[in-house]
Parts: sequence; C-alpha cells; structure tokens
Amino acid sequence: MANYSDILNGYKSELKGKRDSVTVNLSVLLDNPTSIPEHVDIVVEVDKLIEKLAAIQEKIEMVDFVLKFKDSQ
Repeated sequence: MANYSDILNGYKSELKGKRDSVTVNLSVLLDNPTSIPEHVDIVVEVDKLIEKLAAIQEKIEMVDFVLKFKDSQ
C-alpha cells in the first residue's frame, strides 16, 4: 500500500509532466506564431499558457511544502 509520500511524489511527477507539456506548447507558439490561425490573439494564447504554468508550479510548490511538513513531524 502506498503511503502519503508515495502518493504525493506520484502526483508531483504527474504535475511535472503537465508542466513539460504546457512548456512545449508555449515554446512552439513563441517560436512559430504562424502555427496558429490568424484570427487567434497570440497574446491571449500566451497568457493562457502562462496561467496554466503558474497554476501547475504553485501546486508543485505546495506538494513540496506538504512533504517537508509531514517529514518534520
């Protein structure tokens, strides 16, 4: 049976994978803005991806905090 540390580390790995995926999408968008249709506002799309990255990073930091907190008890 998995303990809290295994569960949180698994969740953290999942978050890192999502972060990598969003980072690749952002990189493609910034390196090749012609890859999106003309009617799309590139700044809005970049903002959406940055927002996703920020949310994912915040979750990763919170998982680290919880792991450190639990380990200190």
